Amino acid sequence: MEAHNMPIFKSWIPEWLARSIIFIILMISLFSFALYGRPISMAGYYGVQPTDVQYAMVLTYSSAVTFLALDFRITKYFAPRKYLIIGLALNSVSSLICFYSKNWGLFLVCGVVQGIACALICSIILNMVFSRLSSTRARVIGYSIFYAAIQIAVPVYAIYSSILLDVLDFNWLFFGLILMLITLLFVILIGMNSKARFSKKIPLYRVDWIGYLYYLTFSSVIGYILIYGQQLNWLDSPVIVLLGMFFIILLFLFIVRENRLKHPLINLQIFKAKNFVIGLLLLFVFYIFKGTTGLTYGYIEVVLATDPLHIIPVWIAVILGTAISMAITARFILMGISLIRIIITGFVIMACYYFYMLQFVSSTGETKDFILPMFIYGVSTGVLFVPIVSFMVSSAPPKVAFNAAFLGIFARFLGFSSSMAVNNYTQLYTRSEANDKLRESLTETNPQLSITLQNIQQAYLNAGNDMYTSKGASNAYFNYFIKQQILIRSTKDYYDIMLIGLLVVIVILICLPGIQNIVLRLRKGNVPY
Repeated sequence: MEAHNMPIFKSWIPEWLARSIIFIILMISLFSFALYGRPISMAGYYGVQPTDVQYAMVLTYSSAVTFLALDFRITKYFAPRKYLIIGLALNSVSSLICFYSKNWGLFLVCGVVQGIACALICSIILNMVFSRLSSTRARVIGYSIFYAAIQIAVPVYAIYSSILLDVLDFNWLFFGLILMLITLLFVILIGMNSKARFSKKIPLYRVDWIGYLYYLTFSSVIGYILIYGQQLNWLDSPVIVLLGMFFIILLFLFIVRENRLKHPLINLQIFKAKNFVIGLLLLFVFYIFKGTTGLTYGYIEVVLATDPLHIIPVWIAVILGTAISMAITARFILMGISLIRIIITGFVIMACYYFYMLQFVSSTGETKDFILPMFIYGVSTGVLFVPIVSFMVSSAPPKVAFNAAFLGIFARFLGFSSSMAVNNYTQLYTRSEANDKLRESLTETNPQLSITLQNIQQAYLNAGNDMYTSKGASNAYFNYFIKQQILIRSTKDYYDIMLIGLLVVIVILICLPGIQNIVLRLRKGNVPY
């Protein structure tokens, strides 16, 4: 039997176990991003700022995104079993270094390695899944399972991190990852055929290594600009200006190089398809609108003073909403419902989430009030993800359609990074505006101010404190209350902006001609990253 016709798993492994192994490896390949589920814990452990943690996540993401384009050729050279072992070994070594080291620079380097390992493992797993799917029905279901795993990975890892960090230090997250990787390594060594391949072996020639370095570098640079831009005051900073010029030069060189090569890293001719570009933009704005959950979790944790363990029901609601809606959406796609109509419906559901949040964000709310809106959020992401990707891939010309996957994941990376930039900028702007409005009413001539301070002070006196302690405590509590109100007001203002943006996108999609009749075309040779 030829290697590319040989089963990936050994004959004694039943199909249900093979599918379970594939799904578990897929989830663990995304585990590097679990480290960022508790950014405050990470910042405290390494002694860095929140923006540093954001950039570390963006750097890992960019490393994974860019290596996938290169990996498309490499997977046709190595046998899957050997390639998986290499990925698991890379991830294990980098995790072991992070477990014993608290050096932030070393962690960033390991983050790049973990991004490559994530892409490497994820690519093999996707080939395992999609090489078995011959019909359109099976590929839609495969898309749904894969993207559901991506969407639920964040809340699943947040639950895991919360439970583990409740009793152990941050570096034990790496230890847990190492144990999982070693277990997987034994499973792969025992259960997979060493010579099995997805296709005939293709030599590693004409691989665009230089294009990959350009791609990785300018992705990391744009990520840095988006994350640190607000902190460095954008174009007033010479660092941002120089990096902006460097990014433009790298992007120009990359475009020129890719257009000149016969076998480019990414075939940029795909941009000639107008509807494909619309699909990319939809994916980009989708990630901006879905990137506000960190603000929601922060509000629940800070304003409502909810510890991470008690936020678990909220995360479970997101997981259920995503899984249920993706299963239902897959059925609608298979029934031939217009992709753009499903996408509009998804954005309407997301608008409902923002509208609901505007009603319940207050200092008197309870954690249970946010289970329903976060379920609605999960439903909206489940409804949107597969149709947007399907719309984008179906709009691409057949000859270059496989490039849609690489550009689609880059659009997601760019949308993810931009959502952080928008969040950082808008939060600063809305907090400043809320602070100004609040301070205008809190003047010495306002009679309510002195009455409020006296009531707070009297409450401390009634609790048995002396006059001096009560006065100091009342002032401290009042300042905390003011900060809390500013956060609430700024959060509402931010949700207002997101809601208006969503409504604008919905109106544009309804009015935009030429996109209503895109039909589903999922080609067997395309692996959706």
